[in-house]
Amino acid sequence: MANVNNPRGLDPVQPLLSMRRYPKSTAAAIYPGDAVILLTAGTVGVATAGSIELLGAAMQYATAADTQILVCDDPDQQYYIKDDGVGGTLARTDVAKNADLVVTAGSATYLKSAHSLDTSGATIAAAQLRILNFHPDDEVGKYVRCRVVINEHAFAKKTAGI
Repeated sequence: MANVNNPRGLDPVQPLLSMRRYPKSTAAAIYPGDAVILLTAGTVGVATAGSIELLGAAMQYATAADTQILVCDDPDQQYYIKDDGVGGTLARTDVAKNADLVVTAGSATYLKSAHSLDTSGATIAAAQLRILNFHPDDEVGKYVRCRVVINEHAFAKKTAGI
């Protein structure tokens, strides 16, 4: 059975290693599963496709007016994230490679993230996420859920893939 294209951002793998409340930028809504970054004002905001120094994943919905948000922020936390299915198909040979996020606005209807993994960008060069494996219930291929760790984490050493 083919994998379903249903992105929902970074979905933490149990156990949750660390979650903290952070002051939130009032610039935009943040959805559960959105990758977030630390901003210069000491607040957090939604990551962009080129962001480095990712902090982690939002664990709740926060409107533009909310002042705090719960973030899963441990540099060793693992997540599942759906590949975007564009520009290539992941294979077992992509394990231990790095890839960036495709940052898409979340769903205001379902209150969930639409971030996904950039399939066409799996590389050994530095990138936001490191591919560790694939979800055991998915077929390796288009729209597979990838088990990842944040490679370019704000609190961790950055390395290139193998």
